[in-house]
Amino acid sequence: MIQFCITLISLLALVADPITGTWSGEFKLDGSLAPNLITFQLKFDGKSAVSGKFTGLPKPGDVKTGTFDPKTGAVKLQLGIQGDSTVRLTLEGRVSNGVATGRLSGEASGEFRIEKKGTSSSSAADIGQ
Repeated sequence: MIQFCITLISLLALVADPITGTWSGEFKLDGSLAPNLITFQLKFDGKSAVSGKFTGLPKPGDVKTGTFDPKTGAVKLQLGIQGDSTVRLTLEGRVSNGVATGRLSGEASGEFRIEKKGTSSSSAADIGQ
């Protein structure tokens, strides 16, 4: 019974926090033939703020400012190089069933699709389809 309660509490925590965890996917930049693979480690404060780090671009970076609206699924991440306060890319999109998709802008523009590790999305559609 105790194990059941612990499992239930863990599941409720996952449902309540659709952001915290490891996300991986790709940036498909306008004019580029090959996507850039990227991995994020994100943390949601339970209210609206998102923080984290990423790898996969030429230099590792972090989330300078991030927001998530649990009611609408809207997510916005402003990204930059670690150790530099400059925002170089902004991701704006929606999170649904462990998948975030949307547009990126800034020093480059295009689309992104990232999936939270441990979730299985029912849609395996590629960006642009």
